[in-house]
Amino acid sequence: MEIEFSGIERRLDELVERLARLRALQEEPRSAFDADPFLRDIAERNLEVAAQCCIDLANRIIAPEHARKPIDYHDAILRMGELGVLSPESAQALAPIDGFRNALVHNYVSLDWDKVFANLQHLEELEHFSEAVHSWLRARLER
Repeated sequence: MEIEFSGIERRLDELVERLARLRALQEEPRSAFDADPFLRDIAERNLEVAAQCCIDLANRIIAPEHARKPIDYHDAILRMGELGVLSPESAQALAPIDGFRNALVHNYVSLDWDKVFANLQHLEELEHFSEAVHSWLRARLER
């Protein structure tokens, strides 16, 4: 049975695009972030989509790797460490992205903008995840 990679590739491309947009926002000072609701909206939405891409990618990788089905989004990210897509430490560091994503989606009336700004300043785990999935995908396509 051949693995369906197009869904993984599309989400990986989307993650890369969202990270590029977020990197451009990182240079804005906190004062600009606080003063500009449009800037906050852009950061919020791109962080939400980037987090969702990571979750979706994890779930799409788990299936062809025949790993144990995750119990939730947090567990799906942790499974990437068990599968060797990420190191266990990297998976542990990224796994809380599920809670942040849930806050962005469900707590939109009372978002903690300090957390949003902090996540904007620390994209390393998302970037590392993107690179790791690229490596996983290249290895699978070469089989």
